[in-house]
Amino acid sequence: MIRAKFTCQQNILNHETQTAEIILTPVTNNPPNEENLTFWQATPAGNITLQIDNPAASAQFSVGTAYYVDFTVA
Repeated sequence: MIRAKFTCQQNILNHETQTAEIILTPVTNNPPNEENLTFWQATPAGNITLQIDNPAASAQFSVGTAYYVDFTVA
């Protein structure tokens, strides 16, 4: 498993389709804490874009909040 830490930058609901677009980017070294610095050094750039049509699921993403993302082999 590989663990990354991403921050939600955007959670925008398309009222016409009821689909939310969620954009997450890797944490930065701001705020400067040891954990964020470690993740930032390993993944300084990138993004994850999700389209979610489940309102309960998209409501779990708050702009400015950091999330762990785990990658495992299927």
